[in-house]
Amino acid sequence: MARSSKLGSLICVLSGCASVALGCSNDATPTGGGAGASASAGANAGGQSSGMSGTSSVAGATAAGASSGGQSGGAQAGNGAGGMSAAGASAGGAGGAVGSAGSAGVSSAGSGGTSSTTVAKPSAGCTMPAGQMLKVWAPQPNMMVAGASRQWWVWLPNNYDPTKAYPTIFLFHGCGDPGNVVPMQNVTNDQAILVRGAGTQANTCWDQSPDGVDVTFFDQMLAAVSAQHCVDTSRVFAVGYSSGSWLVNSLDCRRAAKLRGAATVSGGYESSNCSGQIARIFIHDSDDKDNDISGSITERTRLIAANHCTMNTLPDDPSPCVRYQGCDAAYPIDWCQTSGKMHDRQDSLAPGAFWKFFSGL
Repeated sequence: MARSSKLGSLICVLSGCASVALGCSNDATPTGGGAGASASAGANAGGQSSGMSGTSSVAGATAAGASSGGQSGGAQAGNGAGGMSAAGASAGGAGGAVGSAGSAGVSSAGSGGTSSTTVAKPSAGCTMPAGQMLKVWAPQPNMMVAGASRQWWVWLPNNYDPTKAYPTIFLFHGCGDPGNVVPMQNVTNDQAILVRGAGTQANTCWDQSPDGVDVTFFDQMLAAVSAQHCVDTSRVFAVGYSSGSWLVNSLDCRRAAKLRGAATVSGGYESSNCSGQIARIFIHDSDDKDNDISGSITERTRLIAANHCTMNTLPDDPSPCVRYQGCDAAYPIDWCQTSGKMHDRQDSLAPGAFWKFFSGL
């Protein structure tokens, strides 16, 4: 058994899980209830149900006039005004290529109500046609990662504009079903590109090891979507649920340079030799028996130090979230601790809270 599997098993042994793979147990895909419905507590082998969030953000767009540089495996490729770089990103390359756009009118997708302070960095895929259906999870050609064929999907917003650099959110699922993700498409209001993949560990979980194959999978998906679509490489985010949250914690640790922010529901922690800062929001239930809240507390403690926050908090919207005070301005930390929800995906809270947080970065 791999080191990561042992840790996940230990957590579930202590909490009384029936079965476990990489920190998650019986993560059945929730079935959506009506808009604004409350998430139901508990996860079991027979499945769990949770309401879909009724929260939405007002769409908006802000133009990014200045030329911005992209990166390609550490090498930069830039163009002057009026051009786009033709960086040679490929699905098979771990580093991939993200080009740079001149001041040729490539804009960044924003969201009303909260203004982003991050300068857009359009990717090499800007100005390329969509090449797929919009507002659906479109399957992509399988990707070879460390000798294995991997499935992944891309969601392009309605009225996708290839001259607009979009925030891009990676969704990492809970065990059991690649579709068991926090449904961010319900709240992004056609202002973001979404990406998800399928784990390959037992029970379709993720290998959350900091140097594991699924960190490489993230690298390759980011390179490929940046080459094919208009990604704002300065606003790439990761969202995880359960096993997917374990992986996000590893990405926080080893890929902070590629991520503007991250968000998790439940999950655990197994990372080392971390570097960099990242904006972060956590949702974890104090009664979660599958993934004890101590895993999120460990990652929160690490980031409080990295982002130079104090231990003081003030209430943040939505309730029960609080924001740590004194953090470096670009790297806020929100903590949303619930009770009585158990190992639920918390669709009535998570999508809206996460999009509001990301929209302010």
